[in-house]
Amino acid sequence: MINKKLESMLMQITPGTPLRDGIDNILDGGIGALIVVGIDETVEKMLDGGFVINCDYTPERVFELAKMDGAIIVDDECKKILYANVHLQVDRKYSSEESGTRHRTAQRAGKQTGKLVIAVSERKKVVSLYKGDIRYKLKNTSEITSEAAQALKTMERYRYVLDKSLANLTILELDDIVTLYDVAQVLQRFEMMRRIDDELKGYVVELGTEGRLMDLQLKDLEQDINEDMEEFLSDYMSSDTNYEDVMSQIANLTNIELLEIENFSSALGYRKSYSNLDNKISPKGYRVLGKISKLTKKDIDKLINTYGELASIQDAPIEELSDTKLSKLKIKAIKNGLKRLKYTVELEK
Repeated sequence: MINKKLESMLMQITPGTPLRDGIDNILDGGIGALIVVGIDETVEKMLDGGFVINCDYTPERVFELAKMDGAIIVDDECKKILYANVHLQVDRKYSSEESGTRHRTAQRAGKQTGKLVIAVSERKKVVSLYKGDIRYKLKNTSEITSEAAQALKTMERYRYVLDKSLANLTILELDDIVTLYDVAQVLQRFEMMRRIDDELKGYVVELGTEGRLMDLQLKDLEQDINEDMEEFLSDYMSSDTNYEDVMSQIANLTNIELLEIENFSSALGYRKSYSNLDNKISPKGYRVLGKISKLTKKDIDKLINTYGELASIQDAPIEELSDTKLSKLKIKAIKNGLKRLKYTVELEK
């Protein structure tokens, strides 16, 4: 998963941006470079020697200037080349794990200024990004595309499995035979989907204009996933927990903990015990009732506040449902909708 700071860095250097075009020219030319993006008082104090350029930025100009040994300074929006061939006098109190002179300077400058500093390796043909405590090695487009394609296929498989699990859960809910194990397993699959989704979003950011088609495929795969997750949790999390707590707890699970099903029952607010997973649990009905188009969110809240769970709503006679002040049309939609939903899901299975 790419954090917000790294994402903002990558957005400045994705394929299709002028800065990336300049870096690609430098790589193709077999030379190295050190580029600082942004200027302020801290950066100016570091500059020693070199030339004041102050010309419009173009990929061709930055390539020609990179033939000199010193650093290139461009403005924050990468519209102007301000300085070239300057030596950066970085403060030695900022540590660096790099070995080469250019990369050590770049990392220290990134920490000292908080600006994006880019080091292009002449020998290894690798682009490294530094900003604050972030250090990131940029992958080439073909490598990212290959990894992203594999992740996309994985997400397609997981989406299929999740949809099947939700369909099965719907049947169990309408028969009122759901166990905590069924619920924990669906939550596990939601979290696996979320993690693959986060990984794919990172690839899309890195690919820039090259990732537009992949972004459309990703949006199609993640359609309605957040709404389904929210309704699912509203149905099953215990009264002493909330949506944010559950999401935080499952997001902090390691890859090994992700495979232990009892961790998900614990996240929902139930006792963490494998034997506890066989216990029957009744949904409130948010997810299933949400599939009945005639019902508004206010109607669903009223029904759940009155009856407490889906099974009671199913069993309630029409006369009793009339006491909730719902219209006859909506009451008929509930009764017919629940029957039709079960029939449709069973047919799809």
